[in-house]
Amino acid sequence: MVSGAVSSSAVAGARVWDVILGDRFIAALAAPAPDEVLTALAEAAGDDELTLEALVGLIPSGRTDPIDSFGLVWWTGEDSSTGVTAVVRGDAVVDLASPGGSRRFDARGIQPWHLADFDDVVALRITDAASPLERAPGSGERITHRRASLRASSIEWAAVPETADAAAPATVEIAVADDTIVTPRPSRSATGEAGPNPDAEPKREPEPTSPGEQRQTESIGARFRVGIGPPQTVTVPVLIGRRPVKPRIGASGPQPELLTVSSPGAVVSGTHLELRIVGSRLVATDLHSTNGTVLRTGSGARRLRAGESIVVLPGSSLDLGDGTIVEILFALGAPGA
Repeated sequence: MVSGAVSSSAVAGARVWDVILGDRFIAALAAPAPDEVLTALAEAAGDDELTLEALVGLIPSGRTDPIDSFGLVWWTGEDSSTGVTAVVRGDAVVDLASPGGSRRFDARGIQPWHLADFDDVVALRITDAASPLERAPGSGERITHRRASLRASSIEWAAVPETADAAAPATVEIAVADDTIVTPRPSRSATGEAGPNPDAEPKREPEPTSPGEQRQTESIGARFRVGIGPPQTVTVPVLIGRRPVKPRIGASGPQPELLTVSSPGAVVSGTHLELRIVGSRLVATDLHSTNGTVLRTGSGARRLRAGESIVVLPGSSLDLGDGTIVEILFALGAPGA
Protein backbone atom coordinates (compact mmCIF):
# COMPACT_ATOMS: atom_id res chain seq x y z
CA MET A 1 0.00 0.00 0.00
CA VAL A 2 1.04 3.60 -0.44
CA SER A 3 2.55 4.75 2.84
CA GLY A 4 -0.04 5.52 5.49
CA ALA A 5 -2.11 4.02 8.28
CA VAL A 6 -5.17 1.88 7.56
CA SER A 7 -7.90 1.04 10.06
CA SER A 8 -11.34 -0.54 9.97
CA SER A 9 -14.52 -0.01 11.96
CA ALA A 10 -17.51 -2.21 12.70
CA VAL A 11 -20.77 -0.51 13.69
CA ALA A 12 -23.85 -2.45 14.76
CA GLY A 13 -26.65 -2.14 12.22
CA ALA A 14 -24.44 -0.53 9.56
CA ARG A 15 -23.89 -1.95 6.10
CA VAL A 16 -21.00 -4.41 5.85
CA TRP A 17 -18.31 -4.41 3.18
CA ASP A 18 -15.84 -7.03 2.01
CA VAL A 19 -12.53 -5.17 1.83
CA ILE A 20 -9.34 -5.98 -0.08
CA LEU A 21 -6.15 -3.97 0.54
CA GLY A 22 -3.62 -3.85 -2.28
CA ASP A 23 -0.29 -2.18 -2.83
CA ARG A 24 -1.97 0.73 -4.65
CA PHE A 25 -5.67 0.35 -3.94
CA ILE A 26 -8.40 -0.22 -1.38
CA ALA A 27 -11.59 -1.91 -2.60
CA ALA A 28 -14.79 -2.30 -0.58
CA LEU A 29 -17.62 -4.43 -2.02
CA ALA A 30 -21.10 -4.86 -0.57
CA ALA A 31 -21.02 -8.06 1.50
CA PRO A 32 -21.31 -10.87 0.86
CA ALA A 33 -19.28 -10.36 -2.32
CA PRO A 34 -18.72 -13.30 -4.69
CA ASP A 35 -15.71 -15.41 -3.71
CA GLU A 36 -14.32 -15.35 -7.25
CA VAL A 37 -14.33 -11.55 -7.32
CA LEU A 38 -12.61 -11.29 -3.93
CA THR A 39 -10.05 -13.87 -5.04
CA ALA A 40 -9.32 -11.93 -8.22
CA LEU A 41 -8.86 -8.69 -6.26
CA ALA A 42 -6.62 -10.43 -3.72
CA GLU A 43 -4.46 -11.84 -6.52
CA ALA A 44 -4.16 -8.36 -8.00
CA ALA A 45 -3.12 -6.81 -4.67
CA GLY A 46 0.60 -7.11 -5.37
CA ASP A 47 0.55 -6.91 -9.17
CA ASP A 48 3.12 -4.30 -10.25
CA GLU A 49 1.64 -4.17 -13.77
CA LEU A 50 -1.92 -3.55 -12.57
CA THR A 51 -3.82 -0.59 -14.08
CA LEU A 52 -6.90 1.15 -12.77
CA GLU A 53 -8.89 0.06 -15.81
CA ALA A 54 -7.95 -3.58 -15.23
CA LEU A 55 -8.77 -3.28 -11.53
CA VAL A 56 -12.25 -1.85 -12.14
CA GLY A 57 -12.77 -4.58 -14.72
CA LEU A 58 -12.45 -7.21 -11.99
CA ILE A 59 -15.67 -5.94 -10.36
CA PRO A 60 -18.80 -6.97 -12.30
CA SER A 61 -20.93 -3.92 -13.13
CA GLY A 62 -22.72 -4.93 -16.32
CA ARG A 63 -25.88 -6.92 -16.84
CA THR A 64 -24.51 -10.26 -15.62
CA ASP A 65 -24.38 -10.62 -11.81
CA PRO A 66 -23.37 -6.99 -11.16
CA ILE A 67 -22.17 -5.83 -7.76
CA ASP A 68 -24.65 -3.08 -6.99
CA SER A 69 -22.48 -1.16 -4.51
CA PHE A 70 -18.72 -0.82 -4.25
CA GLY A 71 -16.11 1.81 -3.43
CA LEU A 72 -12.59 1.84 -4.80
CA VAL A 73 -9.62 4.12 -4.15
CA TRP A 74 -6.56 4.01 -6.40
CA TRP A 75 -3.32 5.85 -5.68
CA THR A 76 -2.28 7.54 -8.91
CA GLY A 77 1.46 7.56 -8.14
CA GLU A 78 3.62 4.80 -6.73
CA ASP A 79 5.67 7.14 -4.55
CA SER A 80 3.04 9.74 -3.69
CA SER A 81 0.09 9.39 -1.35
CA THR A 82 -1.55 12.72 -2.14
CA GLY A 83 -3.24 11.97 -5.47
CA VAL A 84 -6.02 9.40 -5.61
CA THR A 85 -8.76 8.28 -7.97
CA ALA A 86 -12.09 7.33 -6.40
CA VAL A 87 -14.64 5.05 -8.07
CA VAL A 88 -18.06 4.47 -6.50
CA ARG A 89 -21.29 2.68 -7.42
CA GLY A 90 -24.61 2.35 -5.62
CA ASP A 91 -24.62 3.22 -1.90
CA ALA A 92 -20.85 3.37 -1.44
CA VAL A 93 -19.23 6.74 -0.68
CA VAL A 94 -15.67 7.96 -0.27
CA ASP A 95 -15.04 10.70 2.30
CA LEU A 96 -11.85 12.62 1.50
CA ALA A 97 -9.90 15.09 3.64
CA SER A 98 -7.26 17.57 2.53
CA PRO A 99 -5.41 20.30 4.47
CA GLY A 100 -8.11 22.80 3.46
CA GLY A 101 -11.21 20.76 4.27
CA SER A 102 -13.20 17.66 3.41
CA ARG A 103 -15.90 16.42 1.07
CA ARG A 104 -18.04 13.38 0.33
CA PHE A 105 -17.93 11.70 -3.08
CA ASP A 106 -20.89 9.51 -4.00
CA ALA A 107 -22.37 7.84 -7.09
CA ARG A 108 -25.48 10.02 -7.52
CA GLY A 109 -27.06 7.20 -9.53
CA ILE A 110 -24.48 7.43 -12.33
CA GLN A 111 -24.05 4.12 -14.16
CA PRO A 112 -22.07 1.97 -14.42
CA TRP A 113 -20.00 3.86 -11.84
CA HIS A 114 -18.82 7.36 -10.91
CA LEU A 115 -15.11 8.25 -11.14
CA ALA A 116 -13.10 11.35 -10.19
CA ASP A 117 -9.51 12.31 -9.34
CA PHE A 118 -8.54 14.18 -6.16
CA ASP A 119 -5.29 15.89 -5.12
CA ASP A 120 -3.69 16.67 -1.75
CA VAL A 121 -5.61 13.91 0.06
CA VAL A 122 -4.37 13.29 3.61
CA ALA A 123 -7.14 10.95 4.81
CA LEU A 124 -10.07 9.08 3.35
CA ARG A 125 -12.79 6.61 4.23
CA ILE A 126 -14.92 4.17 2.23
CA THR A 127 -18.30 3.56 3.84
CA ASP A 128 -22.06 3.53 3.35
CA ALA A 129 -23.98 6.63 2.25
CA ALA A 130 -26.20 6.28 5.31
CA SER A 131 -23.29 6.44 7.75
CA PRO A 132 -22.80 9.58 9.89
CA LEU A 133 -20.64 12.28 8.38
CA GLU A 134 -18.40 12.28 11.43
CA ARG A 135 -16.75 9.48 13.37
CA ALA A 136 -15.36 9.22 16.86
CA PRO A 137 -11.56 9.71 16.81
CA GLY A 138 -9.69 6.50 17.54
CA SER A 139 -12.70 4.30 16.89
CA GLY A 140 -11.01 2.29 14.15
CA GLU A 141 -8.96 -0.87 14.56
CA ARG A 142 -5.46 -0.54 13.11
CA ILE A 143 -4.55 -2.89 10.23
CA THR A 144 -0.85 -3.69 10.19
CA HIS A 145 -0.63 -5.98 7.16
CA ARG A 146 0.39 -4.44 3.84
CA ARG A 147 -2.11 -6.66 2.02
CA ALA A 148 -5.22 -7.91 3.77
CA SER A 149 -8.77 -9.14 3.31
CA LEU A 150 -11.41 -8.30 5.91
CA ARG A 151 -15.07 -7.42 6.52
CA ALA A 152 -16.01 -4.07 8.07
CA SER A 153 -18.59 -1.29 7.99
CA SER A 154 -15.93 1.25 6.98
CA ILE A 155 -12.28 1.27 5.96
CA GLU A 156 -10.07 4.31 6.56
CA TRP A 157 -6.65 5.50 5.42
CA ALA A 158 -4.55 8.38 6.75
CA ALA A 159 -1.18 9.70 5.64
CA VAL A 160 1.50 9.54 8.34
CA PRO A 161 4.98 11.10 8.39
CA GLU A 162 7.84 8.76 7.51
CA THR A 163 9.25 9.23 11.02
CA ALA A 164 5.98 8.23 12.72
CA ASP A 165 6.06 5.28 15.07
CA ALA A 166 4.61 2.35 13.11
CA ALA A 167 3.16 0.88 16.27
CA ALA A 168 1.31 4.02 17.26
CA PRO A 169 -2.35 4.10 16.33
CA ALA A 170 -3.32 6.74 13.81
CA THR A 171 -6.37 8.85 14.56
CA VAL A 172 -7.46 11.34 11.94
CA GLU A 173 -10.89 12.84 12.29
CA ILE A 174 -12.74 13.28 9.02
CA ALA A 175 -15.46 15.89 9.47
CA VAL A 176 -17.22 15.81 6.13
CA ALA A 177 -19.45 18.55 4.82
CA ASP A 178 -22.43 17.44 2.74
CA ASP A 179 -20.74 18.61 -0.45
CA THR A 180 -21.05 16.15 -3.29
CA ILE A 181 -19.85 16.00 -6.86
CA VAL A 182 -22.97 16.07 -8.99
CA THR A 183 -21.42 15.05 -12.32
CA PRO A 184 -18.17 13.21 -13.10
CA ARG A 185 -15.20 15.49 -12.61
CA PRO A 186 -12.02 14.22 -14.29
CA SER A 187 -9.62 15.94 -11.87
CA ARG A 188 -10.00 18.23 -8.90
CA SER A 189 -8.74 18.73 -5.38
CA ALA A 190 -10.68 17.47 -2.40
CA THR A 191 -11.79 21.03 -1.67
CA GLY A 192 -12.15 22.31 -5.24
CA GLU A 193 -15.28 24.24 -6.15
CA ALA A 194 -17.17 23.46 -9.33
CA GLY A 195 -17.55 27.17 -10.28
CA PRO A 196 -20.63 28.94 -11.62
CA ASN A 197 -21.30 26.27 -14.27
CA PRO A 198 -21.53 22.80 -12.63
CA ASP A 199 -21.08 21.10 -16.02
CA ALA A 200 -17.84 22.95 -16.79
CA GLU A 201 -14.49 21.32 -16.17
CA PRO A 202 -12.05 23.13 -13.88
CA LYS A 203 -9.61 25.22 -15.90
CA ARG A 204 -6.09 23.87 -16.07
CA GLU A 205 -3.04 25.48 -17.58
CA PRO A 206 -1.27 23.36 -20.21
CA GLU A 207 2.22 22.27 -19.29
CA PRO A 208 4.88 23.45 -21.72
CA THR A 209 6.30 20.71 -23.90
CA SER A 210 9.23 20.60 -26.25
CA PRO A 211 8.69 19.58 -29.90
CA GLY A 212 10.14 16.16 -29.10
CA GLU A 213 7.81 15.69 -26.15
CA GLN A 214 4.85 16.82 -28.27
CA ARG A 215 5.66 14.24 -30.96
CA GLN A 216 5.95 11.53 -28.30
CA THR A 217 2.58 12.50 -26.84
CA GLU A 218 0.98 12.33 -30.26
CA SER A 219 2.43 8.88 -30.91
CA ILE A 220 1.14 7.26 -27.74
CA GLY A 221 -2.08 9.23 -27.11
CA ALA A 222 -5.61 7.89 -27.10
CA ARG A 223 -7.06 7.26 -30.55
CA PHE A 224 -10.47 7.02 -32.17
CA ARG A 225 -12.05 6.77 -35.58
CA VAL A 226 -15.44 7.64 -37.02
CA GLY A 227 -17.02 4.81 -39.00
CA ILE A 228 -14.47 3.29 -41.36
CA GLY A 229 -12.39 6.44 -41.42
CA PRO A 230 -8.69 6.57 -40.51
CA PRO A 231 -7.60 6.41 -36.84
CA GLN A 232 -7.02 9.81 -35.24
CA THR A 233 -5.00 10.69 -32.14
CA VAL A 234 -6.45 12.99 -29.50
CA THR A 235 -3.89 15.68 -28.70
CA VAL A 236 -6.33 18.59 -28.19
CA PRO A 237 -10.06 18.56 -27.41
CA VAL A 238 -12.04 17.25 -30.40
CA LEU A 239 -15.54 18.58 -31.12
CA ILE A 240 -17.58 16.22 -33.30
CA GLY A 241 -20.85 17.12 -35.00
CA ARG A 242 -22.78 17.93 -38.14
CA ARG A 243 -21.50 21.53 -38.07
CA PRO A 244 -19.19 21.81 -35.05
CA VAL A 245 -18.24 25.26 -33.82
CA LYS A 246 -15.81 26.42 -31.17
CA PRO A 247 -17.15 27.78 -27.88
CA ARG A 248 -18.05 31.47 -28.14
CA ILE A 249 -16.39 32.23 -24.81
CA GLY A 250 -12.64 31.82 -25.00
CA ALA A 251 -10.89 29.46 -22.59
CA SER A 252 -7.28 28.85 -21.66
CA GLY A 253 -5.50 25.88 -23.17
CA PRO A 254 -5.23 24.49 -26.68
CA GLN A 255 -7.88 25.34 -29.27
CA PRO A 256 -10.24 22.45 -30.03
CA GLU A 257 -10.19 20.51 -33.28
CA LEU A 258 -13.45 20.50 -35.25
CA LEU A 259 -14.52 17.22 -36.87
CA THR A 260 -17.51 17.35 -39.21
CA VAL A 261 -19.52 14.15 -39.77
CA SER A 262 -22.26 13.37 -42.24
CA SER A 263 -25.84 13.21 -40.98
CA PRO A 264 -28.35 13.14 -43.87
CA GLY A 265 -31.29 12.99 -41.45
CA ALA A 266 -29.92 15.81 -39.27
CA VAL A 267 -29.95 13.40 -36.30
CA VAL A 268 -26.44 14.38 -35.22
CA SER A 269 -26.38 17.77 -33.53
CA GLY A 270 -24.26 20.62 -34.86
CA THR A 271 -21.74 20.24 -32.02
CA HIS A 272 -22.67 16.86 -30.59
CA LEU A 273 -19.73 15.30 -28.72
CA GLU A 274 -16.39 16.26 -27.21
CA LEU A 275 -13.39 13.98 -26.75
CA ARG A 276 -10.75 15.29 -24.36
CA ILE A 277 -7.66 13.88 -22.63
CA VAL A 278 -7.83 14.38 -18.85
CA GLY A 279 -4.77 13.09 -17.04
CA SER A 280 -4.14 9.69 -18.61
CA ARG A 281 -7.76 9.02 -19.60
CA LEU A 282 -9.99 9.81 -22.54
CA VAL A 283 -13.21 11.54 -21.50
CA ALA A 284 -16.28 11.82 -23.75
CA THR A 285 -18.90 14.52 -23.10
CA ASP A 286 -22.34 14.75 -24.67
CA LEU A 287 -22.70 18.47 -25.50
CA HIS A 288 -26.44 18.62 -24.77
CA SER A 289 -27.19 16.99 -28.10
CA THR A 290 -30.79 16.85 -29.34
CA ASN A 291 -31.00 13.10 -29.90
CA GLY A 292 -28.43 11.94 -27.35
CA THR A 293 -25.35 9.72 -27.35
CA VAL A 294 -25.32 5.96 -26.71
CA LEU A 295 -22.23 4.37 -25.13
CA ARG A 296 -21.67 0.74 -26.09
CA THR A 297 -19.24 -1.50 -24.18
CA GLY A 298 -18.72 -5.22 -23.79
CA SER A 299 -21.16 -5.22 -20.86
CA GLY A 300 -24.02 -3.47 -22.68
CA ALA A 301 -25.23 -0.07 -23.83
CA ARG A 302 -26.63 3.03 -22.15
CA ARG A 303 -27.62 6.54 -23.19
CA LEU A 304 -25.61 9.41 -21.75
CA ARG A 305 -27.53 12.16 -20.06
CA ALA A 306 -27.37 15.59 -21.70
CA GLY A 307 -24.05 17.17 -20.71
CA GLU A 308 -22.73 13.99 -19.04
CA SER A 309 -19.00 13.21 -19.10
CA ILE A 310 -17.66 9.68 -18.85
CA VAL A 311 -14.29 7.93 -19.17
CA VAL A 312 -14.24 5.77 -22.32
CA LEU A 313 -11.93 2.80 -22.76
CA PRO A 314 -10.52 1.14 -25.88
CA GLY A 315 -13.02 -1.27 -27.38
CA SER A 316 -16.04 0.89 -26.57
CA SER A 317 -17.97 3.02 -29.05
CA LEU A 318 -20.22 6.07 -29.05
CA ASP A 319 -23.31 6.10 -31.27
CA LEU A 320 -24.32 9.64 -32.29
CA GLY A 321 -27.17 8.48 -34.52
CA ASP A 322 -27.69 8.43 -38.30
CA GLY A 323 -25.02 5.72 -38.62
CA THR A 324 -22.29 7.87 -37.01
CA ILE A 325 -20.22 5.60 -34.75
CA VAL A 326 -17.14 6.86 -32.88
CA GLU A 327 -14.93 3.87 -32.06
CA ILE A 328 -12.37 4.20 -29.24
CA LEU A 329 -9.05 2.57 -30.19
CA PHE A 330 -5.97 1.46 -28.28
CA ALA A 331 -3.08 3.90 -28.19
CA LEU A 332 -0.16 3.16 -30.49
CA GLY A 333 2.24 0.76 -28.82
CA ALA A 334 -0.31 -0.38 -26.25
CA PRO A 335 -1.18 -4.10 -25.95
CA GLY A 336 -4.09 -4.77 -28.31
CA ALA A 337 -3.29 -1.93 -30.69
